[in-house]
Amino acid sequence: MQIVYIILWGLCAAYCLYSAHKISPILYILGVFFLFMFGWYLVNYLLPIDLFSGMYGIIFRCVAGVFLIVVLLFYFRFKKSGTNQ
Repeated sequence: MQIVYIILWGLCAAYCLYSAHKISPILYILGVFFLFMFGWYLVNYLLPIDLFSGMYGIIFRCVAGVFLIVVLLFYFRFKKSGTNQ
């Protein structure tokens, strides 16, 4: 089942990075986040250690939270300015 998540994050990253210049610059940030998720799930799949618990889990949650805050800040900034670009 974990391979499905790896493929999902990879496809989402590719789509966001490919279409960011057409749709919105926020997709660049989301694409980098999805690349991070792709890499994290891939390393978790390949290595015998669990990257979603303990100190690694805390690091994962902190990085995901920072990405969420950055995306929300950019979203509200673009929404306030009234532009999609």
